[in-house]
Amino acid sequence: MIKRYWMAFIGVILIGLSVAVLNLSGFGVDPFSCMNMSVSAHLPVSYGIWQIFVNAAILIGLFLHVLKEKKKIEAVFGFGTLWNMTGCGLLVDFFTSRYHMFFENPHGIVLRIVFLIIAILGICLGCSIYMTPDLGSAPYDALGVQIHEKSKIPFRVCRITTDIVCVVTALIFGGNVGIGTLITAVGTGPLVQFFNEHVSKPWLYHRKFKKMFSFCR
Repeated sequence: MIKRYWMAFIGVILIGLSVAVLNLSGFGVDPFSCMNMSVSAHLPVSYGIWQIFVNAAILIGLFLHVLKEKKKIEAVFGFGTLWNMTGCGLLVDFFTSRYHMFFENPHGIVLRIVFLIIAILGICLGCSIYMTPDLGSAPYDALGVQIHEKSKIPFRVCRITTDIVCVVTALIFGGNVGIGTLITAVGTGPLVQFFNEHVSKPWLYHRKFKKMFSFCR
């Protein structure tokens, strides 16, 4: 059981680091982070603090919904939920500030693309490690699931809709929406699944790690 908590803990740290790297690339971050970064730029609080407020508001709404539907609180809350909603944004702030202590924003398209690739891989690996223990999802992720269960609209449509709302809000507030936003919104599924099978599940269930590049043979 302790391993599950460690995996969720490490996964969120990796996500925070990777979102910071993705933001430094200048290609845009995931829709939810993009929205919160753009709004917080107009507020006297950091992105990390603002994201906690937004997550808390979503979580309160989810709590009210599950209580009304007489569902278990575990449907929308767990250790992973609490750690993600409070830690992820603050970690992005932390890693970004540490980077700027020694370096300037990356210049040159090649270096920015390297940052983009590293960030996408890191986000997918982090999400895989974080989600596999099944200790609760981020409030924003749980929102799409609850909308799907309530409306019977396909989950993919629900998630795309919430992502669009985030992107539109980000654009209104002058956020940087780019290829990184698009990739994280619709293109990470296969990579997350790859890491599930080759890293996270073997780690959790004491299996031997599969050779990650055996398909190249």
